[in-house]
Amino acid sequence: MARFRKNTSRRNAVLVESLSRIMHELSLGGLRQLIVVEGTKDKEALLKLGVKARIMTLRSFIRLATTDWLEKEGFSEVVVLTDFDRRGRSHSVKIRKICSGRVRVNTEYKVRLKQALGGCAKEVEGIPSFVRGRLENGFI
Repeated sequence: MARFRKNTSRRNAVLVESLSRIMHELSLGGLRQLIVVEGTKDKEALLKLGVKARIMTLRSFIRLATTDWLEKEGFSEVVVLTDFDRRGRSHSVKIRKICSGRVRVNTEYKVRLKQALGGCAKEVEGIPSFVRGRLENGFI
């Protein structure tokens, strides 16, 4: 039993370190990077995780991006952080179409988050409570 708990603790520590690294990298994007999430709870989750970047909900993004707003604001990259389900994939495709030929679309962070979480969280908004649960239950 002790060996299992030790291995689990190590795995969870690696998970939290990996999530921390991803959140830090997202914060380094600067003013020319925009992060698009599905809803306000997703945006709040990223802020709780320490992301210091321009974050916008999908609804606001679609409304503004249909104009020349992206170009006026000088964005060079849109980071897609929609949920890890079918609907999230559909939203990703929609964002790519809107940005096509205008700005670079980055889905790398979404892929890395999904891999790091290993299916333990299906939504961006669930990541902070997942991490908190690991910490509170002594898995780290």
